[in-house]
Amino acid sequence: MLIGNQKLSQSDRKKFRFLLFIIILLNLLMACSVINVQKGVSLSSTERWRILPFQNYSQTPRAGEQAEEMLATLFRIRGVPNIEIYQQHDEDKSGWPEFNDRKFQENALLLATKDNVSYAIAGSVNEWQYKLGVGSEPSVGLTIRIIEIPSGKVIWSASGARSGWSTESLNATAQKLLRDMISSLEIQKI
Repeated sequence: MLIGNQKLSQSDRKKFRFLLFIIILLNLLMACSVINVQKGVSLSSTERWRILPFQNYSQTPRAGEQAEEMLATLFRIRGVPNIEIYQQHDEDKSGWPEFNDRKFQENALLLATKDNVSYAIAGSVNEWQYKLGVGSEPSVGLTIRIIEIPSGKVIWSASGARSGWSTESLNATAQKLLRDMISSLEIQKI
C-alpha cells in the first residue's frame, strides 16, 4: 500500500485498517440516533405537571399512550413527583370519541388551564415500529414540547429518532430515546 511515495509497513497497514474500522463503526453508531433539543430553561419540580395526549402519526395503534406512560415514569425518576397523565373526564366521554389527535390534545390543554396546571407536556409519535427485514430493528421517532400554562408559550422542545439493534425491544429503544431527549432538561428540586 502506497501513501505518497512511501510504502507502508505491515504494522502500519494493520493500524490503518484498524483506524478505518473504528471510523466506520463510529459512523454507524452515530447514525442510530438523532436528537435536537432546545436548551436554556429551568423548571420547578414542585409545580403541577400534566402529560397531554400525544398525537400518534405512526402506524401503531396507541403508541402515543405508551410514550406518555414512559415519559411520566422518567420525569418521576428525574424528581418531578407532581406529574399526572391526562385522564378523560366523564363529561368528555358522553359523545363520540375524538379521533382527531390534535383537537383531543387542544381540549386536554384547555382542561389543564382550568385545573391550574403549571406545565403541560405535549408531543407526537412519528414512528413506532419494527423495521421490516432480516434484523427487524426497532425504530422510534418522537417530538416533545413543554408548555407553560399561564403564558401559553412553548418553553422547551425536543425532537428525536432512534433505531435499535435487532436484539433490542421497541420499548427499550423508545425509553432510551425519551431519556436522552429529557436528560438536558434542567429541573430545580426545591
